[in-house]
Amino acid sequence: MNSNSTPFQVYHSWPSQKSECKQFDDFCWIDLAHVVMLVEQKTVDRAVGQKLLPALQEIRAQGYNRLPIDPFKESLLYQVESALGQKLGDHVAGALHTARSRIDQRATVSRMYYRRMLLQVMDHICQFQERIVEAAQEHASQIIPYHTHMQQAQPGNFAHYLLSFAAKLQEDFERCQEAYARVNRSPLGTVGRSGTGLRIDRERTARLLGFDGCVRHSLLGKDADFAGDVLAALSFVMCHLNDFATDLHLWSSNEFGFVRLPDAFCGTSSVFPQKRNPVTLEAIKLAAGPSVAWLTSALATFRGAGTGDHRARGVPAHLDHALETTADMLALAGLVAAAVRVDEERVAEVLAASWSTTSNLADFLMQHRGLSIRQAHGVVARLVRACREEGLERVQVTPAMLEEASLVSLGEPVQVSEEELHEALDPESFVKTRTSAGSVGPAEVEGLTELAQDMLSDNRRWVMECRSKHLRAETMLTEAISAVLKD
Repeated sequence: MNSNSTPFQVYHSWPSQKSECKQFDDFCWIDLAHVVMLVEQKTVDRAVGQKLLPALQEIRAQGYNRLPIDPFKESLLYQVESALGQKLGDHVAGALHTARSRIDQRATVSRMYYRRMLLQVMDHICQFQERIVEAAQEHASQIIPYHTHMQQAQPGNFAHYLLSFAAKLQEDFERCQEAYARVNRSPLGTVGRSGTGLRIDRERTARLLGFDGCVRHSLLGKDADFAGDVLAALSFVMCHLNDFATDLHLWSSNEFGFVRLPDAFCGTSSVFPQKRNPVTLEAIKLAAGPSVAWLTSALATFRGAGTGDHRARGVPAHLDHALETTADMLALAGLVAAAVRVDEERVAEVLAASWSTTSNLADFLMQHRGLSIRQAHGVVARLVRACREEGLERVQVTPAMLEEASLVSLGEPVQVSEEELHEALDPESFVKTRTSAGSVGPAEVEGLTELAQDMLSDNRRWVMECRSKHLRAETMLTEAISAVLKD
């Protein structure tokens, strides 16, 4: 802070100007729509509107960098009005602020800016889903072990695993849709806190600005509760990306060795020559950490404000960072999904020594030997325990061992052929025989892939329609301006 500046400027005006420069076009769009509506409602003389509109169009076309900035004026609202005053005189320029306040004007700018930012995140969700689907198609037949409690549980499928993230991100996309519906409501015309007695048409400006409707209650015009919805949705995205990165981080370790990332995704050690550090996965996990506090920080800020016009009732300062971080990490995770490779030999080695198919043997005993699932579970558990005590691997199991285990567990022998036993314990057979909806069976994985592709198409269509609505609103505004400018 230099000797000529005030605390008000340093800590309020200038930070506000810095954030508003990214929203300059939204400010201009709102000004143009507002003037059109005022003229149409005969609240402002047509002749005044015919002076304001071309001047506003010129300011918009020249861009923020050509706008004369007075460091002593607090907001772009005042900067634009000042520029108009220099061109048209203060009387005409002052008409721009008829039937609105800085409260509803600024709130409208925020909603227009953040709906655009949210759509960009949703674009990145679509791109991530696309990379996931492509990777799933590439790894459609790749068997991997699935774990619970960090212990091998059952054979799985890498494509099936990847597609789970397409499904998780689909739920996140839908959360973003719900948040977007709350963002995309126009507060313009709530005019401070109590509305106005002047003749205005809020629905008209909402249409000209591409909104889906209006904020109905004038006291809610300032509120930025929608930011909480957006931040919650973004936090879920980051949570799921963290899961993805954490799994691959573990599986890329020497102890697991299931997957490998190219060198472009890894760093080196300054002292350990053998190391390939998957720092890109760590970057995702690191970014995900603070995301758990995004929503709580916003709610804590709102909590201290009450219902009046306070800065704390505005958009939380970290919303921009949250949107940018989520978009960046989605892009990185998509690159990871496209680049990751499975070490098929290592996975086959682990599966060969694994007891993860024993639940299938229990199912076989229930289906073909008349045992209850609990009895079958007990027999197989005893079989595995006995083999481990003797240092035997799964491929060394014999029907006689199963017969002995059943005799101890049930008091009577259960007999199976060697072919039946090894078929029931084979990982490939396990995967091929999964037929329940959403399972790891080949037909189900193919169906899940098709479902993910369909969801991706629907998502892209939805985002495109939102943007098309904004473009149609711009066209409608251009036509309305032309109508006002006609003599």
